[in-house]
Amino acid sequence: MSVPTLQVQKGEKNRFRLTPPVLIALSYAIFLLVCLALVLFICIGNSNNGREAFWHQQATQLEADIATMSSYKKAIENYADQMLTDSTFVRLAHLDTSDMNKLVDAAHQVMKNMTTRSFSLLHLPVKDCNFYLETSGYIVSSTHFVEMERFYRANRGYDISRYDEWLDVLTNATAEGRCVNASAFTRLPYSTFFITRLNPYIATPQPVVVWFELDVSAIRRLFLPENVSEARALILDDHGEIQLSSTFSAMDIPSHFSSDGMADLDGMRYIQRSDQTGWRYILALPHSMCEEALGSLNLLAGLIFALSLLVGAVVVFLLIRGALRPFRQLSRQLSQAQDDNADLMRQIDAQRPALENSYLRTLLSGHVSTQEEFSYMMRYLGLEGEHRYFVLFCIAHHQQETIPEAGVDEHDLIVEHIEEYLTDRYPIYHYITLDSRFVILTTYDADQPEPLMDLQHRVLDLHNDLAANHALWFYAGVGGSCTQPQQLWESYEQARTAVRYTAKQHIFLPYEFIRKDTDNWYYPIEISAKLQHFITTCNRQQVTEMFALIYRENIQERSLTVPLLNLLLSDLRNTLFKTRFQIPTPQTGEGRAALAQLDERLHAAPDFPQLEANALAMCDFFLRTVEPSDPIPEIELYLQENFTDPSLCLSKLSERFTISESYLSHLFKNRTGQNFSVYLEKLRVNEAARRLKDKDCNLSALYSDLGYTNPTTFRRAFKKHFSLTPSEMRQQLQGQL
Repeated sequence: MSVPTLQVQKGEKNRFRLTPPVLIALSYAIFLLVCLALVLFICIGNSNNGREAFWHQQATQLEADIATMSSYKKAIENYADQMLTDSTFVRLAHLDTSDMNKLVDAAHQVMKNMTTRSFSLLHLPVKDCNFYLETSGYIVSSTHFVEMERFYRANRGYDISRYDEWLDVLTNATAEGRCVNASAFTRLPYSTFFITRLNPYIATPQPVVVWFELDVSAIRRLFLPENVSEARALILDDHGEIQLSSTFSAMDIPSHFSSDGMADLDGMRYIQRSDQTGWRYILALPHSMCEEALGSLNLLAGLIFALSLLVGAVVVFLLIRGALRPFRQLSRQLSQAQDDNADLMRQIDAQRPALENSYLRTLLSGHVSTQEEFSYMMRYLGLEGEHRYFVLFCIAHHQQETIPEAGVDEHDLIVEHIEEYLTDRYPIYHYITLDSRFVILTTYDADQPEPLMDLQHRVLDLHNDLAANHALWFYAGVGGSCTQPQQLWESYEQARTAVRYTAKQHIFLPYEFIRKDTDNWYYPIEISAKLQHFITTCNRQQVTEMFALIYRENIQERSLTVPLLNLLLSDLRNTLFKTRFQIPTPQTGEGRAALAQLDERLHAAPDFPQLEANALAMCDFFLRTVEPSDPIPEIELYLQENFTDPSLCLSKLSERFTISESYLSHLFKNRTGQNFSVYLEKLRVNEAARRLKDKDCNLSALYSDLGYTNPTTFRRAFKKHFSLTPSEMRQQLQGQL
């Protein structure tokens, strides 16, 4: 290994000259120090992030516990409200002690009914449930029917001196329902009752008060972590009154919470959340919990730092010994990465023509559902901004008495010439419809002079090259100049018409140069289909443009005679009749009256203004039933109703909702935050988990019932979501029962 040397030259001061290995060693040492500083910074940042993540995890867990508690409260209230559906119970509530036989008979029947319904309370943190009948002064439950005072005096050693207070608590109960600390009455610590009056559907309160004795231990286990004695919880209602408390006073609550509902006080982290009913849940956890949870993480960070220091020193030593070896290795790795990147780019480029082809077909057919989808396609094709577009419909065929060149792919040959002669400042896009028939989209700047003349010269040069060197004739019909990309479908239809008039004398024929046939009207079946599509998708602008096109072609260009004009109007009205029967029946009387008026106008003598007004009116009817700007809610509803269909896939949705497959995938991910496949998989495995609760569920047929064609795929998806196989979950559910 070279070392620093000292050279002294005559007439000069002594100076050091560092050899290259030492320079490399110093460079790597500095680099090592920077890396170690970054590692230390990352470790500190990870520690801080870990703390924040821990508290946010606790906040998330609190939200889940609140949801569970809310479901408990809702289930308790539903259980109480369901008693009002029992006619015997309602009759019992209004009976007094004047007729004890009726009272006892009704109570006996109610107790039997309660015994049946009490199973719904088994999964709730409820120890007991009693109904106080104010009219008779009795208490009824699934196990007893007794006078209130007798129940209080005899049951579990209630404090007799507080009977009147207890009676006041029940008498003053409201339908809102609240928790009451009953320790003063029951002489049991942490005894809590949930008390509510039964009157959810009527204005007059019912003479029935129900109280549920809550299992406070279960509720504490729900909110408080195990083995953390300092943890506390407090539940307040919307009036600030304490509903449930774990050695917690309202005075202990910090006066201010941050925007994320957290505060610190005396070494405790307070987390505050609310549910939909307005109840506030406050959880106090010691900071030591976080430090204990992150202890292993901090130890790991220290080990990583020490290991980084050791590895870095070894690496520096090895790099000094073999200064040039890493450069050669890096060169080989870079070459491999470049090859991998080139291969990836080739794969991307191989897919791009298919997407461009699909987007071009959709644009030229006019079947773009929304402006957002249209803008997405134009951005993908790189055609944003103000431009002028021309659509060419081209035909290529052999000259007479010529034989195709052996071993030559004519399609690739023609595509090569199209791209060579027609590509200018902007890329051209093309696709083949039938053998030797090409559709081409060319783009010019909006202010470029004589673009049609330039396009003609290019097509003629293309034709001459193919004719001279490959014995191929190339004809091109050109649609009108289009400055609004939304109207490309019109230019496409014009190009299809123009190419029929091409000949050897007219290799390049714009649509404007065609002499229109005055003995026939212009209304091909493609225009009729597009008009129906624009009406059913509520595209008023395109409907207006379509009628303008039909009027221009038939009245201004051809000057149809009255008989031919009547036939044209009849065809237009037939199109509107076909579209009319796709309108869903309105649900309101006003809507049905408007539809009846539309039917009357459709049967009236047709004219252009009236037919256009009828078409626009139909757009309004379809607009009431669809939301073309955002089809995702309808797609989600369709998935929820049809997720068991084994043929359900992205291409099927694309066909059903007339949205391109790639744009639908992009839009679905943007709106729902999930890929389509992940969304569909969640629907299926969640339904599988629901069905597994049924003891009669057939595991061997479950996968096919949910749309899976392979049981292995189903099991893999199920385990990914629940960390259990279907059979394991079923055993666990049966064990709980």
